[in-house]
Amino acid sequence: MKDEGMDASNAAELKEKYEEIARSLDYNTTACDYNLRELEIDTAAAWMKDGDRVLDVGCGLGYAVTQYALRHKVEAHGLDYAENMVAGARQLLEKNFPQLKVSVTFVHASVCQTPFPDNHFDVVSSSRCLMALLDWELQKEALKEIHRILKPGGVMALMEGTMEGLERLNEMRSRFGLPAIDATGKDRLFTRKFVEAELLEYCGGMFALEKIQRFGMYYFLTRVAHPLLAAPESPKYDAKINDIARAIAKVIPDYEGLGHLAAFMFRKKT
Repeated sequence: MKDEGMDASNAAELKEKYEEIARSLDYNTTACDYNLRELEIDTAAAWMKDGDRVLDVGCGLGYAVTQYALRHKVEAHGLDYAENMVAGARQLLEKNFPQLKVSVTFVHASVCQTPFPDNHFDVVSSSRCLMALLDWELQKEALKEIHRILKPGGVMALMEGTMEGLERLNEMRSRFGLPAIDATGKDRLFTRKFVEAELLEYCGGMFALEKIQRFGMYYFLTRVAHPLLAAPESPKYDAKINDIARAIAKVIPDYEGLGHLAAFMFRKKT
């Protein structure tokens, strides 16, 4: 299992990319595979209830935060290190969800150093945020910070990439003559995916693992079946098969543990 490693120039380039794509004010620019994002939101929202105080770190333009607030009567906060993301999130909230202005707020800060007090949130979600830190030491800092701001018994919903899931997907793709998906994500947005054993060992002292939700069925249909059907054209995220894959994955979420994204549901130890 190879960790490609990143340097400071990668981190600076990644932040510049986030600042730039935020200007589009398009929710899908930070989640091109919007059907998979909906499955992630479904997963995290299932651990929330009315009255909770919720934080989404790496909130981007705020789509997930608004969905949480639409589904539950929660006090919802979004945090992002890109200033343009926060500005755009506020603008889109005002435009698209004015009824949520009282219950949803956004703050510009790093997940490694948030402005919130200890034991403050009932749920903290991260959808691909920590894997954008590009360094295991920074990822550990972020995990410690999330632990600090969570209430005892609170839930950390980590929806992040893992090397193991990607390797299983690439092995499956190779059986059908499809090329491997690059682990670094450098073709678009750099990432440092987690090694699952490393993540679980580090979190074990702070959190109890409640569940691991994988999305293998969605990945099989969209990253194996779809490319085969579309060939020689490239598969598209807005193809009908992706909508169907999402509907099937709601009933049968996993298949062979395929796909880099997995949802780790942790509860802060009391």
